[in-house]
Amino acid sequence: MSEKKQYPSIGEQAKNLANFSWELIQHIHKNQGSALTVSDEVYIERTTICKSCERFDDLEKRCFECGCYVPAKAKIIVDSCPLNKWKDLSKEWEETFNSMVENIETDKKEGE
Repeated sequence: MSEKKQYPSIGEQAKNLANFSWELIQHIHKNQGSALTVSDEVYIERTTICKSCERFDDLEKRCFECGCYVPAKAKIIVDSCPLNKWKDLSKEWEETFNSMVENIETDKKEGE
């Protein structure tokens, strides 16, 4: 007779997610948020595109389309232009995220 497989309780799943989220935040903080941002080259490319756009407010450095402060928006790896002038780097973020998870696991094992 086979046992019915069960997932952990909702409470346990929430606890696991909270623990992982905390570890992820600590890892990002330890690495000064670099995992969440694009390279300087991509940042310059994005801001150059924005500065040449008719929806860019040069005085406020904001986008009239989405309202975002462009110097901050252009730095975030998973953000994109609402007019599709530049795209997010989700694939790169996924690779970075997977690497962070591996590093967290390694750090946990070394701390045991």
